[in-house]
Amino acid sequence: MRCSSATRNIAWTSFLAALLLITQVAWADRPKLALVIDDVGWNLSMGRRVLSLPGALTIAVLPGTPAGSQLAHEAHERGREVILHQPMTAEQGQDAGPGTLVPDMPPAAIAAMLAANLTQVPHHIGVSNHMGSLLTRCESAMSALMVELSIRGLYFLDSRTTPRTIALRNAREASVPAIRRDVFLDNILNTSYIERALESAVRLAETRGHAVAIGHPHAITLDVLEAQLPRIRQRVDLVPVSALVTLEPSPNPAQGAGE
Repeated sequence: MRCSSATRNIAWTSFLAALLLITQVAWADRPKLALVIDDVGWNLSMGRRVLSLPGALTIAVLPGTPAGSQLAHEAHERGREVILHQPMTAEQGQDAGPGTLVPDMPPAAIAAMLAANLTQVPHHIGVSNHMGSLLTRCESAMSALMVELSIRGLYFLDSRTTPRTIALRNAREASVPAIRRDVFLDNILNTSYIERALESAVRLAETRGHAVAIGHPHAITLDVLEAQLPRIRQRVDLVPVSALVTLEPSPNPAQGAGE
């Protein structure tokens, strides 16, 4: 006896629903890589090149830069996640730039500086540290910063410029969603080095389920990303940092610190 068209339609609908469910489960189980581009804001054309990279990148914008606000607007319009790349004091005394938080700041001064910097980076939903190998191990300063982030509902990405950082612990104590960097892509501006670092980040995501990698708007870094991201996106999902901040970070990042 032949099936009726109604029966065939029900069977086909059931098949499509099952296929969709399988696809959704497989997609959910794919490794996740959060790729962050730091130090955005100094150069408009280079920043736009960053925004042209495929995938859900996170754009970390420096305050006090000539193109920072504009690039934050453009990033938001293109569906990219925007965070404030907050300058912090480095251990070796390097100049972290405008809007730097320093260890002897009282909590009120930290709050005021953070507020001023955030106004320069529209559409922000989180904060990361620029430099900060000294400040991120200062208990009073990091506690004060995390209180402010908690009040504002922002997450924190620890760039981990020192293995002695206490930022993640302070964030958790203040109930601030947070995660830390696993891999720096371009500590050395060499194509082979950047390619190996990127592969390391992808493999960590495949092994652990997720990873956070940070790069910078250097021409050589963008050359590698433009060439490699189409292939990499076949292996992992590129996600914004906000998709990972509730996950436990790796106890042993794949690379050491770098300012």
